Amino acid sequence: MIRLIVLDLDGTLLNRDKEVSAKNRAALRAAMDAGVYVTLATGRMLNSALYFGRLIAANAPLIACNGALVQAADGARPVFAQTYPKALAQEFLRFAIGRGWYVQWHSGVEIYSTDYRPEYFDAYRTVPGFTVRSVGERYLDYTDDVLQFVLRDRTGERMPAMLAELAARFPGAFEATLNVPQVADIMMPGVTKATGLAALAEYLSVTPDEVMACGDADNDLTMLRWAGTAVVPSDGQQAAKDLATYIAPPCDEDAVAAAVEKFVLRPAGA
Repeated sequence: MIRLIVLDLDGTLLNRDKEVSAKNRAALRAAMDAGVYVTLATGRMLNSALYFGRLIAANAPLIACNGALVQAADGARPVFAQTYPKALAQEFLRFAIGRGWYVQWHSGVEIYSTDYRPEYFDAYRTVPGFTVRSVGERYLDYTDDVLQFVLRDRTGERMPAMLAELAARFPGAFEATLNVPQVADIMMPGVTKATGLAALAEYLSVTPDEVMACGDADNDLTMLRWAGTAVVPSDGQQAAKDLATYIAPPCDEDAVAAAVEKFVLRPAGA
């Protein structure tokens, strides 16, 4: 029996317009009415996760920053948080910014960068009030409790070289996921969506076999392996589909609703 549904945002719950369809919202509402926990697991920072969590009325703490943070929408204290040591965060920023790379970093509900470049943040266009705090040359003053770094390259052509430089400079100190060629999420070693999901499941007294995880990309692989039921839209990455319990319709065809109906609302043998 499914007791917890965990949803990736981009490419899974959100359609190509970065919106939650009415059918997906209705299916999730029906699942919650049936007593199932519903939440999100996203690489986005907490502020964006909070917006979509409230939109679907999620009834469990949210997993943000690729598992580095688990926090309820109305919670002052996180269920789980894994942050960078301040000295390491500062060393990373000196290195990246010194090479002219565009980098953002997340702390709490804030997203920071030396300057805000709207062209890099099209995926956030449906989040009302989305802002990046431009901190300029004083960026080292904003390195307390950093949860995640994100490197961005307009074309993605430089990204492999950037990640290779990063790995050479900080061997073993970071892990990267590359869901699209232009964006790399940089986390502490061992921090994944599965890390956050395991912490949340323990908090809710839910076992892996009672979890349905839905995702489509590189940063979803760990939670798809961890969960008893793994759902991947048919237009997801092949590595994710190779782990799937169920290949759902494409993202734009209400993949989440199809999975909820199949495994929660009308499960086989029910």
